[in-house]
Amino acid sequence: MSALWVALRFPLLPLEAEAGPSTAPRALVRRHRIELANGAALAAGVSPGLRLATARALCEHLEIQEASASARENALARQARHLLALTPQVCPAPPDTLLLEVGGCLKLFGGFRNLLARIDQYRLHCPLTSRLGLGHTPLAACHLSELPALDTRPETARFQAWLAELPLAGLDLEPALRERLQAPGFRTLGELFPLPRPALGKRFGAAFLDWLQRLLGEKADPRRPIAPPRPFRAHREFDQPIENLTLLETPMAALLADLEDSLRRHQEEVAAIRWHLMLNNRQRDTLIVRRARPGHDAATWLDLSRRRLEHHTLGAGVLGLALDSSRCRPRNPALAELFPDPGARPPLERLVEKLAMEPALNLYQPSDGGEHLPEQDERALPFLGRPATARLAEPSPGRVNDRPLWLLDPPRRLDDHNNVPHWRGRPLTLFPQSERFSQPWHGAAPRRYRVAHHPDGLCCWVFQDDQHGWWLQGFF
Repeated sequence: MSALWVALRFPLLPLEAEAGPSTAPRALVRRHRIELANGAALAAGVSPGLRLATARALCEHLEIQEASASARENALARQARHLLALTPQVCPAPPDTLLLEVGGCLKLFGGFRNLLARIDQYRLHCPLTSRLGLGHTPLAACHLSELPALDTRPETARFQAWLAELPLAGLDLEPALRERLQAPGFRTLGELFPLPRPALGKRFGAAFLDWLQRLLGEKADPRRPIAPPRPFRAHREFDQPIENLTLLETPMAALLADLEDSLRRHQEEVAAIRWHLMLNNRQRDTLIVRRARPGHDAATWLDLSRRRLEHHTLGAGVLGLALDSSRCRPRNPALAELFPDPGARPPLERLVEKLAMEPALNLYQPSDGGEHLPEQDERALPFLGRPATARLAEPSPGRVNDRPLWLLDPPRRLDDHNNVPHWRGRPLTLFPQSERFSQPWHGAAPRRYRVAHHPDGLCCWVFQDDQHGWWLQGFF
């Protein structure tokens, strides 16, 4: 999918960063000269470059502001965080522009027109004056701010045609460079397109050639998006201690609704949340709720939290409730099924999540522990916890990789009749493949493992020790 960039420029950002737009004449002053003026001030004759005394003479009620770089940066960052509701690719372009890559979000919003409607809705409620640009590259979006009404997504060739009509005098370039470009008689940007790129770079400099290639999409123009605020944290305090855990469901639902809104706004999801119960005895109980697959919906989180509360005992009344989340992960709505089967069974993850919230079941996830003997090699990890990060060495070429799901610790001794192992009074049929385990440095006897079949249909993993005795290790 080709890229599509939206540029939101805030031309009066230094004037509106602190107090927002104003219908009264207002101007920004730097070193006793007017640097920026709003519409009302311009209508009164106040223009950039005038001395402050002259501007006051022209407009008696002119409001003066001093330039504040920190206020401008904070306002731009604040709008960038709001725009994360549209796309996770929000890239600041100081001093007054935000670039949004929306090509991958068209399906999410139902097409190009719906996306533009959402952007118009944002601009309507935005406390800053803004100008909209659209292009196939970030620089093209910054320059194409006066486009006709669009119903469909323009093709790349159409963007390039609009760029070709731009006058050189209006490009965002150094004044000296603009004069050099116009000196040979060039008037529009399109007159430079047919010229050989090496010749352009030699005559007007490598910096201009790089800018032109990034503008047209001939060269990559990587932008670094902002990181959404994380992790999520919120809390509620109660006037009276809550003794009944069922009464916590209402404030839990409110906090989870805030979490869902934040995750939807940033198009993210989380795999675990933590509840902190602030007790009346100055203690704190922490309840961890995990999911088999990261999610963002408050309803599922509330159901799992309710199940976790059913097995928790309070030591004192609850005076406060806090919620925080695990590391947020990007969410891709396009991966969801477009037409789910109405009669399909619910996903297996939902059952796993509910079972994991039952502490009495003591579910765990088996994992390799790096030991030699099978019953010592298996480690019990939390069922929905973080997977082991350590990677074990690759198995040797002769090693059997299939291991039974159920291991017995310790192994169970089998009856032996004429060197044929028996279990539950019936003989086991041994398959030909074998595997040898030996630990002479530990003093353990070597084992010769075989896969066997029981008449009841079970597939067993058995071994023979150095005394030719048979042992049952596990079931496949």
